[in-house]
Amino acid sequence: MSALPQPWVIWTNDLDDRLIYTVVLLIVFVAAVRLGEWAAERTVSDEHWRYLIRKLIRYSAVSIFLVTILGIWAQRLQGLLLVLGATGAGLAIALAPLIVSMAGWALIISSNLYKVGDRIQLGGVIGDVIDMGILKTSLLEIGNWVSADQLTGRVVNITNAAVFKDPVFNYTQGSPYIWDEFTVPISYGPKWERAEPTILEAISDYTRDTAGPAKMAMQQLPGASFVGDLDTDSHVYISLTEHWVACTLRYVVQARARRTVKHHMQIQVLQSLAQAGIAIASPALTVVKYPAERNWKDPQ
Repeated sequence: MSALPQPWVIWTNDLDDRLIYTVVLLIVFVAAVRLGEWAAERTVSDEHWRYLIRKLIRYSAVSIFLVTILGIWAQRLQGLLLVLGATGAGLAIALAPLIVSMAGWALIISSNLYKVGDRIQLGGVIGDVIDMGILKTSLLEIGNWVSADQLTGRVVNITNAAVFKDPVFNYTQGSPYIWDEFTVPISYGPKWERAEPTILEAISDYTRDTAGPAKMAMQQLPGASFVGDLDTDSHVYISLTEHWVACTLRYVVQARARRTVKHHMQIQVLQSLAQAGIAIASPALTVVKYPAERNWKDPQ
C-alpha cells in the first residue's frame, strides 16, 4: 500500500487502496464522534450545552470526513479545484435556500435566539422546540385548532431561514413567567365597588407565591433596568362600557401553566362573586311589544 505523500490530501491511483482508506476513515470518524459525545455526556452538566456540543461534533465530523474523501478520490488537486470553481457559482444559486438556512442556524446559535425546550413563535407557528438542526427547527405545536396554550400533537418543521424573515417570540427565554389577563363583566349597581377586592382575594392563592420569584427572574433579563419597575403584583383595572363595568385582572403566571391557572382562577372568581352577591353581567336585549290593533266594527 502506498504511503501518504501529503498530510491533508491522500493521493492514490489504486482503487483498492482508496476503498480501504475510505472504510478506515469512516470507522475512525464514527469512533471519534461516539467518543466526543460520550465525553460531552460525562463532562457537560448543562443539558442545553450538552445537546449543542453533540450537534457540533456531528456536523464537524461530517464536514471533515467529506473533505478528506474528496481528497482520496480526486485524481488531481488541480482538477478538483477546476471542477469546484466551474460549478461553484451554479451551486451557490441552486443551494441558496440551504445556505440561508445554515446562516440562520449560525445566527440562532450565536445570538441565543432560542434553544431546545423553549416555547417560541416562529413563522406564525407557536410550539416547544424539540430539535434544532443545521437546516430546520422542529416544534411541538401548541394552539391552532386547540383554543389555548396546549399541545396539538403535531410536529412542525420550519427552515432556519425563517429567522431572517419573521420575528422570533420567545415565551421562556431568561424567565419562565409572562403576564396574562382576563376580563370579568360586572353589572352596574350598588355592589360593583366590591368587585375589585373580591376578585383579588379570590385569586390570591394562585398568585401569592408567584409575584416574588417572577420579579426576581425578570430583573435578571438583559436590559431590565432600563424599562423601569417590573410590577409583578396582581391588579384589577376598571373600565366602563355601555352594558357593564369591565374588571380586567392582570397577573403573572408561568408560561406553560397559563391555561390551567386561568381555569382555576375563573372558577374561584365566579364562586367568590356569587357568595358576595355581585352579579355577572351579560348582553341584554329589551323587547317592547306594542298593543295589538283593535278590531273596529263597521258602522254600517
